[in-house]
Amino acid sequence: MQLVYGQANSDYAVAWLSRVPVARSENHRLPVLDKTLLEIEMDGLRLFATHLSAGRTKADEPHRIEETQAILGEIGGHADVLVGDFNAIGPRDEIGTPPPEEVIDHVSRRPIELILEAGYVDAYRAFHDDHGWTYLTWHPWARLDHVFVSPRLAVARCEVVTEAARASDHFPVVADVQSAARSTP
Repeated sequence: MQLVYGQANSDYAVAWLSRVPVARSENHRLPVLDKTLLEIEMDGLRLFATHLSAGRTKADEPHRIEETQAILGEIGGHADVLVGDFNAIGPRDEIGTPPPEEVIDHVSRRPIELILEAGYVDAYRAFHDDHGWTYLTWHPWARLDHVFVSPRLAVARCEVVTEAARASDHFPVVADVQSAARSTP
């Protein structure tokens, strides 16, 4: 696979792995981001990956909203796919009981609302009504990882892979998307 690495504004980077040749890449290190926004172009599609700031307190929410607004300003309506750990849940998503060591007094929702209001489709919700929790792998309780697609794309499937090797504290999310003009995913 081809690796595209995006140096971040902190010690935590963002990366893409692709089986399809990447035609172009650009790392958008926006000053407001704790991490970065990494863009690749392949097969005529523009894909963006990010990782919003962490924190489960009400005080963490404004920064995550600023990050989301900056990302939406950068991608405009031109992104085909936006993926990442948003450290936020959907407006109507339920949460479970976090483990005792997870300090939480607030669950962020507004960043996901902003992305949906911008016209992007939550690929997982297009197919599932269940929790789809991605965090934590050893004690799932929240869906923080998302795949958003432009309404110009068709989503063939989107799944949380819970039987994956535990290389992370998050389960991976896999989606098959295709351009409306293409006949193969």
